[in-house]
Amino acid sequence: MRIPFFYRRYCACLSVFGGALFFLVFGFARPVLAQLPSGVTKSRWAMEDPDYALKYADGAEKTDIPGKIKQAADARFLKESSGLYFSGGLTAIGESSNPLGSLEFGYTGYWKSFFTNRVGLIAAINEDDYFMGGEVGMRFQTPTRLAPFVGLGLFAGVSSVTEEAADDHIDNDEDGSVDEFGEEEESFDGALMAVYPETGLHFWWTPRVRLSGFGRYLVTTEGRDADSWYYGVTIAVLSK
Repeated sequence: MRIPFFYRRYCACLSVFGGALFFLVFGFARPVLAQLPSGVTKSRWAMEDPDYALKYADGAEKTDIPGKIKQAADARFLKESSGLYFSGGLTAIGESSNPLGSLEFGYTGYWKSFFTNRVGLIAAINEDDYFMGGEVGMRFQTPTRLAPFVGLGLFAGVSSVTEEAADDHIDNDEDGSVDEFGEEEESFDGALMAVYPETGLHFWWTPRVRLSGFGRYLVTTEGRDADSWYYGVTIAVLSK
């Protein structure tokens, strides 16, 4: 019995994304997440950082609730920090029913406590399609431990994408049958560029380790039919 088209695609997507997530958690993240988050039992969460430690050496009084909240949230000391990041994500190009699992690796830095930029490499793949290339981007976030952010980015690379085409009245695979079950159409193959707005949330696990979740909307050079959402999670390890 032939396995349905959408089911094969779905399983392939899960396997790729699952492998990416496994590597992210156990290959890259596990060594730095071996300890509990800083500040679980105290509000002065970043005493490992010299600037933060100097600023909050005395600490707020136990009855000073606003002071406790301030030192628990303050992440302004991150200015001029930089380091590596690694991401795993999930996206689908245009109206494709075949999502791609992605991996991303790069370098990011804090020019200001509220402004970061980055440069990285991305590869996304499933059983039929792929895109890969480089990206640059910038983000604006609150200078806090739990920090919502917005950003802009640019991707440039190459791609190959196919879509299900069982009802377009065209013999896409040139086998003499029109609109047969599982028939596919190649949408584009070659250079791909995209600009994207994004939004997400950072959480500083420790003064050096940052976890993030994000969503991006890729506006591609292939037209609006090829635009797509891209969701991912990131771990970054930074230092001054």
